[in-house]
Amino acid sequence: MNCKNKIDKKATGHRLYRLIEESKMTYAEIAEYLDLQSPRVIYEWVSGKKLPSTENLYNLADLFQVKMEDILRV
Repeated sequence: MNCKNKIDKKATGHRLYRLIEESKMTYAEIAEYLDLQSPRVIYEWVSGKKLPSTENLYNLADLFQVKMEDILRV
């Protein structure tokens, strides 16, 4: 079985980067909002190395006032 709609990590990272830029928030502020130990993982998200967890994705969507689907790219 082949999955047709695989999430594109790089494109999702780029979208997340744009949302962060538009918000004018720092990575440290976002890490604090998400209750992360450090902003390091956010750099991994925007570079396309990793995807946010479902919980972090939900909270990012809430923070940026978009739907989760508006962050993810296929």
